[in-house]
Amino acid sequence: MTDVIIVGAGHNGLTAGCYLRQAGLDVLIAEAHHKVGGMTSTTAVLPKAPGHLINEGAMDASLWRTHSISSDLGLARHGLREVEVDPGYAYLDPDGSSLCIHRDPRRTAEEIGHFNRQDSAAFLELANVLDSLITAAVPYLNSNPLRPNLTRVLAGAARAGLHPRRLMGVSRLFTASHAEFIDERFTDRRVKAILAALPPFAPMHQDGTAWALMYLGLIHRVGAGRFIGGTGALTDALAAEYAARGGAVRLNAVVDGLAVQDGRVTGVRLNTGEEVTANAVMTTNSVLVPLTRWLPEDALPPSMAERVQHIPTMATNAASFKVDLALSGRVQLRVHQENRRDGADLRKPVLAYTNFEDQVQAWKDCARGEVPDPLPGMAVIPSAFDPTQAPEGQDTFWFWSGVSPAQPRETWAEVSDRTAERVLAAAGKYIDGLDEFEIDRQVLAVPEFEQRFRAPDGNVYHVDPIATRFGPLRPALGLAGYRTPVPGLFLSGGGTHPSGGICGVPGREAARAVIRSTR
Repeated sequence: MTDVIIVGAGHNGLTAGCYLRQAGLDVLIAEAHHKVGGMTSTTAVLPKAPGHLINEGAMDASLWRTHSISSDLGLARHGLREVEVDPGYAYLDPDGSSLCIHRDPRRTAEEIGHFNRQDSAAFLELANVLDSLITAAVPYLNSNPLRPNLTRVLAGAARAGLHPRRLMGVSRLFTASHAEFIDERFTDRRVKAILAALPPFAPMHQDGTAWALMYLGLIHRVGAGRFIGGTGALTDALAAEYAARGGAVRLNAVVDGLAVQDGRVTGVRLNTGEEVTANAVMTTNSVLVPLTRWLPEDALPPSMAERVQHIPTMATNAASFKVDLALSGRVQLRVHQENRRDGADLRKPVLAYTNFEDQVQAWKDCARGEVPDPLPGMAVIPSAFDPTQAPEGQDTFWFWSGVSPAQPRETWAEVSDRTAERVLAAAGKYIDGLDEFEIDRQVLAVPEFEQRFRAPDGNVYHVDPIATRFGPLRPALGLAGYRTPVPGLFLSGGGTHPSGGICGVPGREAARAVIRSTR
């Protein structure tokens, strides 16, 4: 028997494993795939392009840059290198102009001023409001939602309170729709388009979704970071540190149930029939799987069992759609690059090129089960900032949309390929060489996300990122502190506080919850 079994060797599972080993606990990580990484894997998955590394899920590190996990665990000694990409985001307009989002909002405002002076001033005003919110929010995001470090949280709130004028706009962020908030403050089409693209969390025409713009404040605070070697470099470093601390990983270990004795979780059952026992089990996969599939029906209190059934994975009507390409040459953005005043390399940032109106319409299309055309999304050339991800002189291309229908009227088997063709045709209007240089491609829609990452409904966030599913309500009331009502069972991963994405906080805080339970 081991002390703790962790289900899933993604970055949260490995982070948790490192902290648990640091506390002296025996840990076993059970991973269903043949390698560690989960949604942060970087792998040569394209048969015709074995030298091209593909970031299978996430791309940018966001909340990872707000804490000290990397230094706590000494990941640099395992070769982990994270670099900031600035500007991190850019909008490409059909007329050949572009608008970049810089880490310094004043630079962005200056750039906006070339198009519209009123929008420039409005952007700085928004940046100031978001800065106050981020000051108060970051300490909470980096804590257990039920056991926050009140000293840091209150200190952040106090600093935000020093600028009461900034807070006057806060109420609109939490009451207005994302689209309405943008529309009532900005005029220029480029500004409206990039603010609509960052980020695509919730239906932007619905009230109360403007809060998603807080992501912009996070960019201003910590910047956009990426890992040399791809996102998988993070999990490789975590796995190396975990192994150095004496942690064990079992690959190809598919968990399909939890062992429960006298009302307590005592281990996991593998699909081979083997039972592995432990004093505690932590799951990092979608919270719905252990709570609705692996536990016996009577394990949860009746009221909690009912509540779990309502954890949303398709409430936004949207899901992910992804296209990866291996390219035999280096793509360019000739027209837009030539028109830049500052020489910023447009091959490096996340690229958006769907206008504001089409992005609003796309959410409405998803609600009707229609695949938006154009399909809004984010395009990245990973090899532009990290040449190690492709052979010399060649590129990789990564496209992700969070605004494709969760339940399309036609099956994804019917529409996936033609949707990918439309995606690449749209990208090809701005990025020269996509069609000419293509060697091989991978297309992921809901069925593929479900299969590869064992995520119900293909939800990469595990739980819908809506305002009512954050903090003490993520994933549900009574389940937010990583510890469940079932003794011995702990939750972690993207469906727990603070969110999905490259974060690590769910792993660290879940580990701390386990450690507290042993004292």
